[in-house]
Amino acid sequence: MFCGFNEKMLKGLNEFNEGLVEHGLMFNSKKNNESIEQAIRREISDMTRLLTETHRIDDSSKRLMTEGLVQYVMYFFMLMRKKNVKEYKDVVKNIGEYFKKMDDKYYSDFNGKPEDMRAIVEFLNEIKL
Repeated sequence: MFCGFNEKMLKGLNEFNEGLVEHGLMFNSKKNNESIEQAIRREISDMTRLLTETHRIDDSSKRLMTEGLVQYVMYFFMLMRKKNVKEYKDVVKNIGEYFKKMDDKYYSDFNGKPEDMRAIVEFLNEIKL
């Protein structure tokens, strides 16, 4: 799934997610004199508008990486909208554990088996963020 998700990857993901909250939401909402909810709405709106233009990126690898990262951040902010932003470190920890469990389960139980992707999705449905 993730080439063998390891501690370095987990640390980087956790720090990225914390930065999204600390800078992207908390710092920017204060700077713009807006609520966290307003900041989330503004950020999602901006990213949605960006996604309508990414087809103009000629290099397909660059375009897909850009779209993937923008989509990840959008969905992260949507998740944060459902949670208490003050408890973001718990959310970040849960996201890291989610991806770690996905990778561990895939390589320990499903890799190379028929219906491996169906099985991992069924497993993922059981995990709460």
